[in-house]
Formats: sequence, structure tokens, C-alpha cells
Amino acid sequence: MKRVVNSLNDWFARIEGFVLSLLLAVMIFLAFFQVVMRDIFNAGIPWADSVVRLLVLWVGFLGAALATKLEQNLTVEVLTKYMPERAKHLAAVVVKTFAGVICFFLFCASFRYLHTESTTGQKFLHLFPEWYTLIIIPITFALIPFHLVFSVANDIRYFVKGKSQ
Repeated sequence: MKRVVNSLNDWFARIEGFVLSLLLAVMIFLAFFQVVMRDIFNAGIPWADSVVRLLVLWVGFLGAALATKLEQNLTVEVLTKYMPERAKHLAAVVVKTFAGVICFFLFCASFRYLHTESTTGQKFLHLFPEWYTLIIIPITFALIPFHLVFSVANDIRYFVKGKSQ
């Protein structure tokens, strides 16, 4: 069972990494193309800045979710630097649990925000409702706790047994 659950976590991370790489490549290409068009032809793509701005949002949020899975998110290690190894894992459980609770509240708030945005009737590039572009926010605040659960389980396992996985 543990293998299945860990492989599900890894599978989500691979999808996140693929989508993140794709969006980052599109963002870089579009921004570069826009600069070239402006400098050489004194023209540009009217919608490019809006799409790049949106891609920055998506890359930032997906990057945060993937960083959580890889345990590469920002931490302050002033106190844990001097703790014994098992105590570090216990502290990590507390911090990650707190982060998961915060993500739950942000998840709820993001749904309220999406609901508010859905009532405005604004369109993104006159194609589809603008609130569709913001769906990454609640997705991320669901993915981060999803990844944290596995990390907390590993920290608890280390604290109890004295070894990871």
C-alpha cells in the first residue's frame, strides 16, 4: 500500500514537472519573441503580455507545489540546525502540519475568490471567462497539502523508527 501511495505522489510530481517545464518554455519563448518583435519590427503581439503574465502565475504556483514534493521549499533553519536528527523530524512534522492547515484555509479562500471572479463576467483575451485562468490557485493549495502528507508520514516514520522510508 505504501508503494502505491508513494508512486501516486511521484506520478503527480512528474505531471507537475512536465506541465511546469512546458509552461516555462512557452513563457520564455513568448517573452523573447515579443522583445524581438518590438525591437526589430516596432510591433508586437497584443495578447502576449497578458499570456506571459498569466504563465508567470501558473509557473509560480506549480513551482511551489513541486518544491513541496521535493522538499525544496523555503525554510528557516535557525533552531533545527542544532537539534538532534530525530527532533528535527518532529519539528518538521509540526511545521508541515501547520503549513497544511494554512493551505486548507487558503484553498477555501481561493474558492471564494474564484466564485467572486466568476460573477464579474470578464473574459480572458475575449475567449473564455477570466476566472478559468485562476484555477491554478485552488489546485496548488490542494497539491501542497497532498505532498505534505507524504513528507509528514516519512518524518513520523523517522521519528518513531529512527530511519526514513
